[in-house]
Amino acid sequence: MRILVATAIAAAGIVAATVATAIASQESPRTLEQCAALLPAGKVYSFEIIGSIDATGSAPALSGEMSVSDGTEVDRSEETAAFGQCVVGILR
Repeated sequence: MRILVATAIAAAGIVAATVATAIASQESPRTLEQCAALLPAGKVYSFEIIGSIDATGSAPALSGEMSVSDGTEVDRSEETAAFGQCVVGILR
């Protein structure tokens, strides 16, 4: 099973205009359920978040990545980008 990297938590700044619009229209605070509604219907997805927090400096530094998979070998990173950006918004 190929895990598709949907986004990097630390570098989640570049988003297509349509994705930004979909996310901006959501109420704050977001929930995972609201983010899940951004995934294409008709599939079962799994996601994993792996990260670290460096609290040794003056401000905590977050880094990590999130992967989303539908269990296939097909690259679905564009289809899952809105979900990834939404989840990153929850984590920040």
